[in-house]
Amino acid sequence: MPATQTIRILVADDEEMMRRLYRQVLEKASGETHGPYELVVCDQGEAAVAAARRAAEEDKAFAIAFLDIRMPPGRGGLWAAEELRALSAATQIVMVTGYSDIDPETIEQRVPPTDRLLYIQKPFHPFEIRQFASTLAARWRMERRIQEMQQGFERLVEARTAALQKAYAELEYRATHDELTGLPNRTTVIETLSKELNRSGRSGRSVAAVMVDIDHFKGINDAHGHLAGDAVRKATAERMRQLLRPYDTIGRFGGEEFLLVIPECGREDALQIAERLRARVADQPVTFEDRVLTVTLSVGVAWLDDARHQDIDTLIAAADRALYRAKDAGRGQYAFFTEDMR
Repeated sequence: MPATQTIRILVADDEEMMRRLYRQVLEKASGETHGPYELVVCDQGEAAVAAARRAAEEDKAFAIAFLDIRMPPGRGGLWAAEELRALSAATQIVMVTGYSDIDPETIEQRVPPTDRLLYIQKPFHPFEIRQFASTLAARWRMERRIQEMQQGFERLVEARTAALQKAYAELEYRATHDELTGLPNRTTVIETLSKELNRSGRSGRSVAAVMVDIDHFKGINDAHGHLAGDAVRKATAERMRQLLRPYDTIGRFGGEEFLLVIPECGREDALQIAERLRARVADQPVTFEDRVLTVTLSVGVAWLDDARHQDIDTLIAAADRALYRAKDAGRGQYAFFTEDMR
């Protein structure tokens, strides 16, 4: 907080002489030590509360309020103090009275907290007003400074927490996804398949594993270079991903191989998915620089309508055998696992 911030002081007293005294003392002290002060001087409690309400609307709460206890003919300082406290918990209220019949405990109960409620009795020396204002202004400044420092610390903690969360999310993403294609990596897609098998075992619903291999991929690399090979893998992965349902999963299994996890999928559904994958990639060549590369897929499908007696290795091996059957049959096609492949 800048050292020159103005301290706003509210004064309410029904005696003209007292109002002049406040002005003389505080205007003279303004700018010294803990000033400058901005004074708002009122002759009634209602006027003081109205000024405090305007200050609250403008987000310019009074730091200090000197309120005379009794201000006939209107409402007195105790009522005004209650209203001010409702508007601002931070305002430091000084109750001023020339009477000895005022019960401090009653005032403290009506205008908490007690650490922001002080008393001064008339007649008082002008220096007392100066000292009250200086001390309370210093306290106000210190509290605002501490508040600013705390808010700054909280912002710093929030920023660093956000940065750590972002870094953690990035590390988690890198640990679970393939850098080239952005697909789940081998570990992640196998974990997904394991979860689906467990779910299938409980519910009895079907699940299919689909192994996909890019045909003649080594020839693409040898003829066009590894960058072309990377472009083919990325484009192929994206085209397959676009064909899947929201709850299906495709992951990079290794090299140019991909594993698809298709839950709640019957035999015919699995075969239709395999055919769509094959046809989509075959019908859309990959453009790399000035070259157009035709890509075909071999697809192996292993489908289980009851996975309760199957483990993940068995299912993946079955899909892999079906994949090799598709390759042996000439590539660019799909094959479904059958018992003779065991």
